[in-house]
Amino acid sequence: MKTITLSKLTQETFSGFGRVIDTTDPEGHGFSVNEGRAERFNYPQLFNHNDGMGDPNLSIYKITPSNLPVTIERLERHPNSSQIFLPIVSGHYLICVAPPDLSGLPDVSMIMAFIVPPEIGISYHPQTWHLPLMVLESPGTFAMMMWNDGTNNDCVLHNLEKPIRILQNEQ
Repeated sequence: MKTITLSKLTQETFSGFGRVIDTTDPEGHGFSVNEGRAERFNYPQLFNHNDGMGDPNLSIYKITPSNLPVTIERLERHPNSSQIFLPIVSGHYLICVAPPDLSGLPDVSMIMAFIVPPEIGISYHPQTWHLPLMVLESPGTFAMMMWNDGTNNDCVLHNLEKPIRILQNEQ
């Protein structure tokens, strides 16, 4: 069985798979809104989709916690849309990503796993293979946004030929 350890999550290490949305240090320059009571930060080009998609979908995910190490047997991808997860209530959570190979299947030789702090959101690029969201410490609630067109391409599942075990890094 292939095993992987956790990588440090930075925008650079994650850039091939999507974008990191750091609410403690937003990108760009904010501007004052709501009579000066708030500062707004925009994230242009964060939410990509193919032409002809239907309306954007906002869903709420309530997730039961898991423990490391964990064995994964399936990945998913969304060929026509970015998928964004923003924690509402959460502790740390686990993400695992792989780029597509030349045939479009997950390239497990390039698979990476990250622990994400609760103040960080994630945006997956279209076509990025990923583990369904997994919280680690306590139950989590997330807002999820993506575009749907009502076809089987909204979410494509792939069972891995061999399971992959994600290990907790040695301290």
